[in-house]
Amino acid sequence: MPLMESTFKRNPTLQSAFQLQTQTIREAFLKRKAQAQVLRVEGTTIYIPVVFHIVLQNPNQVTDAQVQAQLDRLNTDYAGLNGDSTLIPAWFKPFFSKPNIQFKLAQRNANDETSDGIDRVTTSISSFTIDDNRLKYTSQGGADAWDHNRFFNVWITQLGNQYLGYSTFPNSSPAAEDGVAIQYTTLPGNPGVYGKGRTLTHETGHFFYLYHIWGDENGCAGTDFIDDTPNQGTWTSGCLRDTVHTDACSPVAPGIMYQNFMDYTDDACMVMFTLDQKTRMETTINMYRPTLLTSNGADPVVTYNLDAAAKSINVPLQRVCSPTFSPVITLRNTGFTTLTALTIKATLDNGTVTTTNWTGSLASLKETNVTLTAVTVPGEGTHTLNVNISSPNGNTDENSANDNLTLAFQYYQALTPPYKESFESSTFPPVRWDMVNPDKNMTWERTTAAAKTGNASAVIRNYDYKANGQKDYLRLPMMNITSGDSAFMTFQVAAAAYSDTGKANNPFDTLEVLVSKDCGATFTSLYRKGGKDLLTVLKADTLAYVPKSTEWRKDSVNLTPYINAGQILLAFVNTNEHENNVYLDDVNVYTYTASDILKAKGFMITPNPTTSRFTIQFYPYPTFVKGINVFNSQGQQVASQRLNAAGSSGYTFDLTGMASGVYMVQIVLGDGVITRKVIKQ
Repeated sequence: MPLMESTFKRNPTLQSAFQLQTQTIREAFLKRKAQAQVLRVEGTTIYIPVVFHIVLQNPNQVTDAQVQAQLDRLNTDYAGLNGDSTLIPAWFKPFFSKPNIQFKLAQRNANDETSDGIDRVTTSISSFTIDDNRLKYTSQGGADAWDHNRFFNVWITQLGNQYLGYSTFPNSSPAAEDGVAIQYTTLPGNPGVYGKGRTLTHETGHFFYLYHIWGDENGCAGTDFIDDTPNQGTWTSGCLRDTVHTDACSPVAPGIMYQNFMDYTDDACMVMFTLDQKTRMETTINMYRPTLLTSNGADPVVTYNLDAAAKSINVPLQRVCSPTFSPVITLRNTGFTTLTALTIKATLDNGTVTTTNWTGSLASLKETNVTLTAVTVPGEGTHTLNVNISSPNGNTDENSANDNLTLAFQYYQALTPPYKESFESSTFPPVRWDMVNPDKNMTWERTTAAAKTGNASAVIRNYDYKANGQKDYLRLPMMNITSGDSAFMTFQVAAAAYSDTGKANNPFDTLEVLVSKDCGATFTSLYRKGGKDLLTVLKADTLAYVPKSTEWRKDSVNLTPYINAGQILLAFVNTNEHENNVYLDDVNVYTYTASDILKAKGFMITPNPTTSRFTIQFYPYPTFVKGINVFNSQGQQVASQRLNAAGSSGYTFDLTGMASGVYMVQIVLGDGVITRKVIKQ
């Protein structure tokens, strides 16, 4: 329930649809119950394809045997064949059901390649909280869900805050996050009261729309929407052994049904689903998860003895920074015979063929990365790389359908600043720019609905972006800063939040500026703002945000350390938390050469005297300067700017419309202040 509440906070439209669904499922359940309907044909067992994503720092902590034991426990409980059903007291036995729902390990993956239904992923993340959806995205250290219309996704991991597991109800989450996550120590065979595999039994009940038996409210007003479970005030802990246990909601015999799988009793004491719970799960599958009934996920793939597959191109991705590079592909053996040799041919723009003769030892269903012979692009622009594999082990590939890969990428020489981009051209991303969109969902786009200058800007619509925690990159042209005393990137930003900005511990959207010295392989963060630091409108906006002309802020990033450092790649990165839209405009990369006087003095105020504006310049930029305040002759503060380590070549103040006279400029340092006079004529 906390997970669903967190999701709905960022997905109000999803919440509205779910609330309507709550009534719909209740009506359908009552109708099915009245007609005594069962799934498909009476007594027919249905099978659900299941994939186990093991996401741990050492995924081999969970063995294949443990996964099989967990599957066996799940099937025994959902067949009503669990031997410990003898613990059900006589008065509850008439309600004991056998759902006839069974689970089979997937025999193919989402790409219809042969699989054993176990997906092991090594992560650097030590544990995941229940609302940390990085678990469910490969790009963020987790494992992508397989198509939730075809597979029941189960993530086995290290959960934080002592949680045993969590689940999504039907249509209560983005499709990419649909499924169950469980603590790896809850698998059968582990020590402790929760080491018998019943956590997955319990969470799978939620997956099929069962609520906790006490209705998730402390008190008798809560409901689990099930008619044959006694009213119950709160959860049961431990392992009760008394024959009747009562509470304020069921104060007389037979009391509460603490033996139910949807309570919180120890694994050894939860032993049953009821008839109405069975009917509700059947109704749910037919209404909200029907494609699992017809999925081929548990059907074996037609396999070949000799089948090499070109799975993906890993290098390049979307750009190269040198005209000559070595492509890298992932090679997968989808046949039975171990691969020992292969011919790999690569062509650029249908030109000259470059051949790589690979040798090695690749077992069935395993994969490896292969670096190909270097190729050279013919010039700047967009290019197409084609890769073909053939002659596995010197023979004919029995399945040529997976032998070819194609990738479009770009190459442009690095630019030397100054460089400006205001997104006025209808081409987006602009020429020499690119985007990285790992989840293939919403990302940066051009809009004419708002702009700081001109008619257009770049926007990412976090308001409509439901996959929380996703990072989307808008990457600039390659830059080579070869001169100047200092260098900066400035840009205009506008951002708002959907949530109350005063809400504690609320995850807000984040904007970063990153720099890479290795063509995007690794990045360093130069600028990061989220929440109030990022927002240009502090009042929560529950509509999709479109900034007014006055709701923009100019931010700056110090690039001075990258002068004469070779090629660099700058990128704007949005991390979505489903708050509201973020806009960018007037991106400006430039260098600054300080005057000899400025270099000698360290800072200057020019012009002085002034008729309107004056600028304070620093050299080199001192990171210990915290802010600048301007006071009139009466000691009243008339202007102020807060500085940060990102820096700027100058800070401008406007005295237009203010009285002539002497103004005091106060430069706030980390351990003191410097005061200088400015004369307004």
